[in-house]
Amino acid sequence: MSPDPRSLAERISAETGLEFSGREGRDNDGTRWLELQPAGYPPGQTFMLRTLIGWRRLDVHFRPGNFAGDLMSAMGSADETGRRTFRAVMDVCRDAEAEITLTINGTAYSPDDSAIWDTPWRSFGLDVRRGMLAINEGNTEEDARQVELWTSRVTAALLALLPVEADDDGAETSVEVSGLPEGARARIQVNRYERDRRNRAAALAIHGYSCKACKLDMGERYGSAAAGFIEVHHVTPVSQLGEDYIIDPRTDLTPLCPNCHSVAHRRNPPYSVDDLREMLASTHEN
Repeated sequence: MSPDPRSLAERISAETGLEFSGREGRDNDGTRWLELQPAGYPPGQTFMLRTLIGWRRLDVHFRPGNFAGDLMSAMGSADETGRRTFRAVMDVCRDAEAEITLTINGTAYSPDDSAIWDTPWRSFGLDVRRGMLAINEGNTEEDARQVELWTSRVTAALLALLPVEADDDGAETSVEVSGLPEGARARIQVNRYERDRRNRAAALAIHGYSCKACKLDMGERYGSAAAGFIEVHHVTPVSQLGEDYIIDPRTDLTPLCPNCHSVAHRRNPPYSVDDLREMLASTHEN
């Protein structure tokens, strides 16, 4: 039986930068579920994310706590970056043939309907269902992969709307350092985009966990200790970013392993993913 709630919570925590605790149970019909909640907060004031593991299907449900009115209001007031990221992840889910049920104040909406942002949120519900999956057929590794994939996608969409605080390294705050050369200032700006937990979670939910240059999957190479370990690279040169630039995780961000990411930033502007692939191909030919 896989995955267990602890490993799922650890994986999603590592991807999002938000610590979750996990538990499991079964519905009256015997359907197993895994549930995640933000750790260290009163449950009634936050939310729970429950993934039901059915026969050849997964259902991921978001439900707010009974006293999470302030949280709902804050999610409905997400900035444009958060809104665009939410829509991008929802688009990926729909492209993967998932059914999405989104309700705001008891009314059903499409995730790309701009009207959902026009009224204060008193309640919010999100269900993502994906059928016709090869799960519960005896392949525990595939079961775990699918559960982690769909749970991480829904979590990434939600994280885009949550009022997350800045990381300790200041990744989500504007950085102004005087006296630095242009290249150093640019690198600080890139760090801010690449380390923003919302950007990272969305990029991984959309693009997966394999390096787009060398195809390395750290979990496959090193085992469970490295599962989900990957860095996120901003592919658009900083010189092209205006003051009000809004990240699109589908086109602006891509996962790279630590080696490829370091090489990409060996120059300014960084090497492209295609450049990295050509480097790797040339060394393999020799």
